Amino acid sequence: MEKKYLLNCPVCENKNWSKVYHINLWDIEECGKCGFAKINPLPSRDNRQLCYSKEEVVARNAKKKSFSRDLSRAMKRFFSKITKRNKSEIFYNKLRKHLSPQAKILDIGCGDGSFLRLAKGQFSCAGIEISEYLASLARTIDGADIKWGNFLDTEFKGETYDAITLISLLEHLDDPFSALKKCFNLLNKNGILLLKTVNYGCLNRKIKKEKWTGFRPPDHVVYFSPHNLSRILEGAGFSKIKVKAWPFNDNMYCDAFKYTDDRRF
Repeated sequence: MEKKYLLNCPVCENKNWSKVYHINLWDIEECGKCGFAKINPLPSRDNRQLCYSKEEVVARNAKKKSFSRDLSRAMKRFFSKITKRNKSEIFYNKLRKHLSPQAKILDIGCGDGSFLRLAKGQFSCAGIEISEYLASLARTIDGADIKWGNFLDTEFKGETYDAITLISLLEHLDDPFSALKKCFNLLNKNGILLLKTVNYGCLNRKIKKEKWTGFRPPDHVVYFSPHNLSRILEGAGFSKIKVKAWPFNDNMYCDAFKYTDDRRF
């Protein structure tokens, strides 16, 4: 029998859920105590890799392009253009600020390796990707160690890293606490976790309700707001947690550190 995940809230252990939205075949349920949200029913973990086959990835990218006139997407492109920064550059610049050259980094959910291609000139790069198709594209990066599989089920055999990145990945995981705890254990002392995820607490979601672009069941399965994201990271062992979230931005960024001595950045 397949193990059931998220029976209790991974942030506060609350067992009571309230249905707040219904989208196609799924309910969006919210924790009554901390506001964490999830889809119900959850997809089978055994079948998750099927969601990221070459056919599904190509179809999903085509669907994204069909929403090119959506206001929130247009705003993101506009701000990226005027600041001349994209999400890969944001993560790369943060790592350059905190790490020495050739530090070891792990990009979880590395996709086709777009971020690692940027980072490889400065750091020793590794990645893991659930899609066999995307992992095959990432493996074309010279010198990068790319694993294929589900991060939650993959053994790293004593490997550790100076930094881990979760770029638009946390919302896909049916056991986010275990994933964050695993990240903590994989980090070297004073290591840093950098992540980007959808912001369930944003005003766009409250205004658009079921039509919010952050809802993508069964691809997106969990939804955090800034306060409960900080709380679950603290529970996983992290400290000096910084969450950056704008009211009308569908996404938020977070930096969290693994301090094991008195060093401060």
